[in-house]
Amino acid sequence: MDGNILIVDDDPNVVEIITDSLRSRGYVTESAYNGEDALRKYEDFKPDLVVLDVVLPGKNGLAVCGEIRARDVNYDVPVIMISANPIPDDLLETYLLGAQDFIRKPFSVKEILAKVDTFLSQACGRRDLREKNEILEDEVLKGQEDLKRVNRELKKKVFDMRTLFDLSQDLNRLRDPDDLVNVFFLTIAGQLGIGSLALFYARSDGDAYLTFAGGKGIRDGVLRAFQLSRAAGLSGHLLGGQEVVDLRRSALPGEARREASFMAGLGFHYCYPLVVKSSLVGVVFFGGKVSGQRYRANELEMFRSICSSAATGLENARLYQELQSTYLSTIKVLVSTIEAKDAYTRGHTDRVALFARMIAEEMQLERKDLETVSFGATLHDIGKLGVYEDILNKPGELTDGEWKIVRSHPEVGANIIRNMKFLESACDLVRHHHERLDGRGYPDGLKGKEISIGARIVAVADSFDAMTSDRPYRQAFSYQEAIEQLRMQTDKFDSDVIEHLVRLIEAGRIRGE
Repeated sequence: MDGNILIVDDDPNVVEIITDSLRSRGYVTESAYNGEDALRKYEDFKPDLVVLDVVLPGKNGLAVCGEIRARDVNYDVPVIMISANPIPDDLLETYLLGAQDFIRKPFSVKEILAKVDTFLSQACGRRDLREKNEILEDEVLKGQEDLKRVNRELKKKVFDMRTLFDLSQDLNRLRDPDDLVNVFFLTIAGQLGIGSLALFYARSDGDAYLTFAGGKGIRDGVLRAFQLSRAAGLSGHLLGGQEVVDLRRSALPGEARREASFMAGLGFHYCYPLVVKSSLVGVVFFGGKVSGQRYRANELEMFRSICSSAATGLENARLYQELQSTYLSTIKVLVSTIEAKDAYTRGHTDRVALFARMIAEEMQLERKDLETVSFGATLHDIGKLGVYEDILNKPGELTDGEWKIVRSHPEVGANIIRNMKFLESACDLVRHHHERLDGRGYPDGLKGKEISIGARIVAVADSFDAMTSDRPYRQAFSYQEAIEQLRMQTDKFDSDVIEHLVRLIEAGRIRGE
């Protein structure tokens, strides 16, 4: 066998006998005769096993064994203690200090050699086992790290998929193009860290050009004056490939190259088409990441998915607005029919809609509520389609039966528009614009806050215009007189709405003819 053996004993004869025996077996040996020298030799010689006498000059063998064990925490170096002292306490202490065996003097050389061979073999086996275990632990740790990494990536993909699903839901739910574009930009910037964005969009299906619809992180003055042909140039190239195009490096034909250079000069690096049913509805331009890093493949894939949802959402919003416009045109024809029946109310609907909208804006209602007020005010008298002309134009007082017919128009009007999906929110205003705060209004006798703010606004706008218009039974009031009348009827009208109307008049935003 081979190995380095350190022999420590204060008796040179013992050292010589052990040394000769071990060297004859092929071992390399080093010797020491006191404790301090033994520890120095241990550091320099780096033995594979130590034969150590208990009784030594200076630092004894027990102390040396303790220090060896403090340095050899893995027990890679076996220690065989030898001693002429037969006291059992020495035997116990050697094992407590980490020695592998204890041999009493006088000893047998064969015993020494056998035990050296055995303990070296065991030490070698333990060392190999430990090293294999460490390798295995490293592999396990590496596997755990790989598992954690894969798990993180999986969680991110799940999060990205959830984000895409939620965004798709939002983009398909929004009906206002401006809101939709804003959500689109915030999502793109937040998810991918894009520094600059711009959208060119076709407002209607028949538009020949794409115009600037909004952006982020840019100066939009130049872009507002810039148009992209919807069929040729860069748009035509994008529609053919439907891929992210690098504006700075892509080989583009004539007009497409000119438009790409122009946009690249404004700081945009890439562009991507918004396509719905093989038709180009818009183009998104975007710059580099705020971090300065390159876009990864999965980030561009997410970008394309978000753009696809945005394209569908924008097209749905456009179609919804066209449908809404068609409905409103039909409704306005009906409203004009009402005003044709009553010469004294001609223009009344438009004025009430204008006043109500301005009051709602002055009260800082949200956009959705502003739209509801506008629709409700425009349609508030649509129920008068069911009122006879002779009743509407009667110069004298109405009979109880005639009043009953007139007072039915809010309910009739609400029923007319109830089944029009986009006008559902206006039903409340149409039905309740003749309710009173004291509960004495009609048709439902609502009281105070039971009446929506929109219905209270339309009630004030309606009465104000009625007071300031000529009627068969009286001359028009001045604006001041009308305001005084409204203020005198706080049991009927909302005083806060009245005061917002007053502010508009005082600011000159609502003027008499």
